[in-house]
Amino acid sequence: MEPDYQNNYQNSYQPDYRNNYQNDSFQDDLHLDDEVYEIKSDRINPEYLNNPPRRKKRYSETNPKNMPVILIIILANFIAGVMCIIANSDHFDTGGLNYQYIHNNKEYIRLLTYMFLHANIPHFVNNMVALYIFGSRLEPRVGSLRTAIIYFGSGIASGLVSVYVSHLINPDVIRFAAGASGAIFGVMCATLFTNFSSKTDSNKTTVIVSIALIVVYALISNGANVDILGHLGGGIAGGILIFILYHDNLDDAFESTVSTIIAIVLTIIISFVGVSSAGIGTKANPMQDSRIDTVKSQQIFKDYTVTYGECLDNKCTDPEWTIFSSTDDKKVVEFNGNVVYNNLNSSLTIQFVYNDSDDYWALSYMALNGTAMDSNGAALLLNYLCSDYFN
Repeated sequence: MEPDYQNNYQNSYQPDYRNNYQNDSFQDDLHLDDEVYEIKSDRINPEYLNNPPRRKKRYSETNPKNMPVILIIILANFIAGVMCIIANSDHFDTGGLNYQYIHNNKEYIRLLTYMFLHANIPHFVNNMVALYIFGSRLEPRVGSLRTAIIYFGSGIASGLVSVYVSHLINPDVIRFAAGASGAIFGVMCATLFTNFSSKTDSNKTTVIVSIALIVVYALISNGANVDILGHLGGGIAGGILIFILYHDNLDDAFESTVSTIIAIVLTIIISFVGVSSAGIGTKANPMQDSRIDTVKSQQIFKDYTVTYGECLDNKCTDPEWTIFSSTDDKKVVEFNGNVVYNNLNSSLTIQFVYNDSDDYWALSYMALNGTAMDSNGAALLLNYLCSDYFN
């Protein structure tokens, strides 16, 4: 027997309901012979009443007020970009990623500073647009503190992968890298992860659009000078961090007002340190390289223990050691400095070329004031420079 819902609705709201309830015809209308289900209060889960399930977050909740960390990072990158334009200097040398500066010179701050430096205006615009698109979806969902951890954590991981894996693949290449794309790939992967999470009300269209945007950004960023390893490292780090941090039992800690304030303060401090330590407008420190150390440790004369490093660094002013590849793809270590020779202030240049068969860096070129010296002139100058060590 099908219940008559319309009659039930009408009868239940009659003014003389209690009187009508005694009427047999009314009982027939209510079909009291049907099965009735009663929900008792003692059967209701008290935990459900005290802690109702959280409402799933939607894209419509994105708002500039809900993404302070992303906006601070974009502002910091903009300020750094303006500083680079005004300084008109090679900021890659002073704050970019480089194995020799990070590993040999111990300039670990470059793992932070490189995130605020860009090669040109299109590079900056592409990165900041991508950061806003994905960051404006991530931060309102997971909170400001989680977002800051994911962004800077992914950026540092991207830098480490870029520096050390690239060096393992090609140790003879001296390369520099900069840009926020590694950290942005971490934000992208974290956003994509939240699209698949049950905590977020995302449909298939949202997921497809997110994947499409990531592909488009990857294609736009693709090129001969793009750091693929850095992008990969940042994306993996972002996925790992969101997997660790995005849990219900952590929501109260990461989405509270206090955590938002902490995230804002930390982001401002980190951004200030990153921009101010990038060395924009300054000269980079001399690059240290293990091959340079090898040359400096070699003896000049067989019968004396004096080395090139001891002699040249102590007898010359403004000593500078560098390494580069020649046109015939040979590795060259070069020394430049100033020396007083024959009562004249002169610039001295010495080049060493690696000899594979002897496993030795041989002196191949020596010049005073840009004029090459023959073997006799070079020997006389070296004897003069090392005279203090012969006694």
